[in-house]
Amino acid sequence: MSSPVSRSQSRSAAGRGALKPQLEMVRSSNPVPEVPRPAAGYSLRNARPEDRHSYSQTFQTAFDEPSPFADLMRKTLPGGFFVVEHKPTGTIVAASTAASYPKAQHPDGYSLQWVVAHSDHLGTGSGRAATAAATQVLADSAPAYSYLSTDDFRLPAINIYLKLGWQPLLFQDDQTARWSEVFEKLGMWFDEKEWPTTPQEAGV
Repeated sequence: MSSPVSRSQSRSAAGRGALKPQLEMVRSSNPVPEVPRPAAGYSLRNARPEDRHSYSQTFQTAFDEPSPFADLMRKTLPGGFFVVEHKPTGTIVAASTAASYPKAQHPDGYSLQWVVAHSDHLGTGSGRAATAAATQVLADSAPAYSYLSTDDFRLPAINIYLKLGWQPLLFQDDQTARWSEVFEKLGMWFDEKEWPTTPQEAGV
């Protein structure tokens, strides 16, 4: 996910290419598939104010932007800010937030924000667990649907989103070609007829 300053635009490859609108995905309130808990030694829980420093350090390993911790604490839905703690070190190694960020296309604002996973702790299921937990809060809370914004190159995250029931939103002319390329890189079949072109179609 991106910060409020650049949330609507991203680069075509990490750090390179012309700016373009971010990809978007939407999700209805359908049940969230169960996912395994994080590996032994890792604990999924809600964020606390004292997590700010550790969260921000992990955030900087994934994004070249200021930490959004304080903003997320203000805008999170009740019980919606999840972190995964590496118990032996007390380090926050993954996070995801169900929050309220209204914008023109999504006036209700229910959204998945800032999915973060520390590169030193990949393969532990931490990012997946945090994302699933935040998605569940959205499924339980959003009156109609939820949205997220992401970048074309964030393939591991997109793979998780798809498995959790998030749907590509083909809201602009270039979205079909971009999503087709994403699916090809993931080794998946893409059929534009399967995906919504408006948020309201997400639950159909």
